Amino acid sequence: MTISELESRLGHFLAELPVQSIAQQAAGIAQRDAGEITQLLETFRNEASATFTLVAPHLRSEIRLLEVGAGLCLFSLFLRREGYDITALEPAMGGYSLFDTLRRLILDLHDDIELSMLTCPAGELNAAEHGKFDLVFSNNVIEHIPDWQGAFSAMLAVLGEEGRMLHACPNYSVPYEPHYGVPVLRRLPRLSRRFFLPREADAEIWDSLNFICHRQVRNFARKHGYVVSFQSGLIYQALARMQSDPLFRERHQGLVAGLADMLAKTGLLKLLRYLPAAMSTPMVFVMRREVG
Repeated sequence: MTISELESRLGHFLAELPVQSIAQQAAGIAQRDAGEITQLLETFRNEASATFTLVAPHLRSEIRLLEVGAGLCLFSLFLRREGYDITALEPAMGGYSLFDTLRRLILDLHDDIELSMLTCPAGELNAAEHGKFDLVFSNNVIEHIPDWQGAFSAMLAVLGEEGRMLHACPNYSVPYEPHYGVPVLRRLPRLSRRFFLPREADAEIWDSLNFICHRQVRNFARKHGYVVSFQSGLIYQALARMQSDPLFRERHQGLVAGLADMLAKTGLLKLLRYLPAAMSTPMVFVMRREVG
């Protein structure tokens, strides 16, 4: 099956998700507004498509996959249904938050799909218990792991001999916080929160951030003897996505959306393709053992 055919099948899988029904059930269980939950589900459905774009170039039918921070497990469920050997890691599973409620409802809805689940933190992965994987990946997860270095070490330890890990996350070398769409100075997070975070904003996500940056990832790889490569042109892709993805644009309203519009209208947007990865956000990188 070609990547485009697989992407089309993912589109059908996500379109068939009974969002309204799940939202109504979750609203009754969690005592939350069904409209708010519907919007959340749409965001996760949108992100499953983004994760496919991230992982698609690395997919092969014979490899063993581990999704770290699988969230509602939509992407892992899809790949498992398509016959891929994938394990979903989601440490929050088993709690009583809205996310856990939604995950349980979605897993129950797809109980015909036998998806292997891990509930340990990424930093507790070990080859003796969990085996080896050919590809370990995450999308917008690493920035929420307090000890990301420990998590990296554990994830790398469960890689097969030619395995690799692939992550997409913000690069806080660029003074922009994408979850809230506000400026941030990574060395002054408390001051940034005070001046830039709207008073009405829920600070839970902010408080979970580790403000990881390109230089830290590069230095980690160098220190521990791994090879890391960064994808270029991502700030261009992110701003271009605002022109075609309404849900993504809604999450970045304000100055950034206005900047994207201005650059698109003037034709300058394409120049951002050549911006070095160190100066771009988000960052996508592959890390693997040095060969030889």
